[in-house]
Amino acid sequence: MSAYLIVNYDVDDAAKYAEYQGGAMGALRIGTECDVVVLDPDSTQVEGEGAGKQTVVLKFESIEKAKEIYESGEYQAIVGTRHAATSKHFAVLVNGLS
Repeated sequence: MSAYLIVNYDVDDAAKYAEYQGGAMGALRIGTECDVVVLDPDSTQVEGEGAGKQTVVLKFESIEKAKEIYESGEYQAIVGTRHAATSKHFAVLVNGLS
């Protein structure tokens, strides 16, 4: 069953965020073990409080693969750069429909 990593935030430091993007592409194995299915820099919040403007949704083959990649040393080495470049950030990992 596929899994999705849904990440939302406001980008506060574009240069630092660009640094994160450069490292994240390879660390997340985008194009080989992960697909970007949503990249919206101007999301519209319709419920809740405190969401950021940018939303990214990544698709993985399984929840186990998503956790393996997210928790990998390679990704953990760069994810702090995203945290430093953004505010109002949150991430959730969810199972897709079977």
